[in-house]
Amino acid sequence: MLKGFRFFLEQGWKYDKVYILWLFLLQIITAISPIAAALLPKMVIDELAGLQRMEHLVVYVLVFTGWICLSNGLTVFLTKDCFTHRCRVDTAFGLEMHERLAKADYANLESPDFKDIQEKAKKFLTCDYHGFGYLLDCGASILGQMITIAGLIAILSTIEIWMMILFAGLAVIASLIESKAMRKAMTLSMDVVKHNRRRIYYAELFEQARYGKEIRINSMSRWLLEREKQVADKADENTALQNHYYIVSGLKRAGLTFIQQGVSYGILISKVLTGSLSIGAFTMSISAVASFSAAVRNLMDLLTEIRAYDLYYDQLDEYLHIPQLLCTGKHKVISKKKCRIEFCNVGFRYPGSENWALRHIDLVIDSGERLALVGENGSGKSTLIKLLCRLYVPTEGVILMDGVDIQEYDYDQYLEQFSAVFQDFQLFDCSIRDNILLGKAMNRDRLEEIIEQVGLQSKVASLPEGIDTIVGRRFDEAGFEPSGGEAQKIVLARVLCKNAPVIILDEPTAAMDPRAEYELYHRFDSMIRDKTAIYISHRLSSCRFCHRIAVLHQGYLVECGNHDTLLAKHARYAELYNLQAQYYTE
Repeated sequence: MLKGFRFFLEQGWKYDKVYILWLFLLQIITAISPIAAALLPKMVIDELAGLQRMEHLVVYVLVFTGWICLSNGLTVFLTKDCFTHRCRVDTAFGLEMHERLAKADYANLESPDFKDIQEKAKKFLTCDYHGFGYLLDCGASILGQMITIAGLIAILSTIEIWMMILFAGLAVIASLIESKAMRKAMTLSMDVVKHNRRRIYYAELFEQARYGKEIRINSMSRWLLEREKQVADKADENTALQNHYYIVSGLKRAGLTFIQQGVSYGILISKVLTGSLSIGAFTMSISAVASFSAAVRNLMDLLTEIRAYDLYYDQLDEYLHIPQLLCTGKHKVISKKKCRIEFCNVGFRYPGSENWALRHIDLVIDSGERLALVGENGSGKSTLIKLLCRLYVPTEGVILMDGVDIQEYDYDQYLEQFSAVFQDFQLFDCSIRDNILLGKAMNRDRLEEIIEQVGLQSKVASLPEGIDTIVGRRFDEAGFEPSGGEAQKIVLARVLCKNAPVIILDEPTAAMDPRAEYELYHRFDSMIRDKTAIYISHRLSSCRFCHRIAVLHQGYLVECGNHDTLLAKHARYAELYNLQAQYYTE
């Protein structure tokens, strides 16, 4: 109980203490208002019906209107300024969450279970879209309601105690009804998360330009719309059932309110008729009874709300404490040094799969060597690179760098040893300069030299903002939309700027024709000088210049040697090479 409230209280105090102070001060002012609204009119009415002393009336009116003015002014200020501080806390916590995601194991980002936990954690943070910090508001409101109840009890102390017990009991019953409805709704909400995640996916298909060509050329719109409708219908059915529970709960509570109001009016009217209660006291009591019942009901509802969202807190807690297996190493790496890499009986299975993506891999990559990884689709080439880059942990065996298990190295320092361009490389919606440097600093002359080396100089010179031109048009209509070849040159420049000792090219040239790929690999190879380089390609002719060629087949390393040696063996490499060569000789 109250785990979620404590979490938000700690986060708020951690990032912005003024937010917490303002929030509770606002609740205190809000709590006093019902007490003042019940007490001050009674004093005015009694004075008007009694001695009618002008000086007393003036004081009462000044106090009453003064309080209204002061409370309204403070309420407006605290509400708005509190929201400003809440936004800052939300932003700070959002940045912390994104930092956690940036450090999360890559395998988690590909896991559907992780994505479901992530969405449920988001539902807690926004409290089912009530907004960040809603539970903190609920907790602060509990304090306010308790102050209100204490003040109203003092006012109503002259009325029969059993009336107050009755009203409090009715409020508790109403809250129990609401709590039952909320528990059922929360259970359904877990299913809504899964459906809505799929719903968002289908929405993105229609919204993002990269899917537009496929959808149109293949006339997919009707088919996708039907799939989206099926998912949306399931989500809407659960939402409708949730609302049904709330409607039934609301009707029952309305009935209890009717009983409470009828009893209170009946008793208080009878007291006025018998002369045991003045008109002013009647007015005060009616207002106090209504406020007391509302305060008790609100208090119970707030406790119910906090308790219900504790279910979501467990999801957030699980999300925040998913172990980071890849960032545990502490061994220091000597930056930018040459290194020797060894795969020792390495095997790997993807999470949830019974099939081995790689098995019994023994491979040594010497410092400064050019190694080509070749093989058909699904042979394990990219998986081997993911293991080397510590995107995954080997299921069996070990990978060594200079005789040390790579898992023992400091994660960030280890990754500084690699520059990689993957087949699905990404450009970002920022300038060409930022896309190349990725936040790093570099001498201007050296940067211009690299741009010239990769063949981007003429294109950059033709752009209105030069190297500071924005890539993409999401944020700037005058942005630069690079062709496939231009995008590849940008990421190759990125590799050269990082200046890491190990270079990996994982089929970034798949869209090129064989001659263009061959020329690019040779030109790039001359740029990287004495660095270690690993090239991956389906086209075996592109990698003939490499010192060694490692052939993968169905997850196994079946051959390793230079081009001429492997051809002479007339085995797997020769078969693949000759199969490809016939398309260019026939």
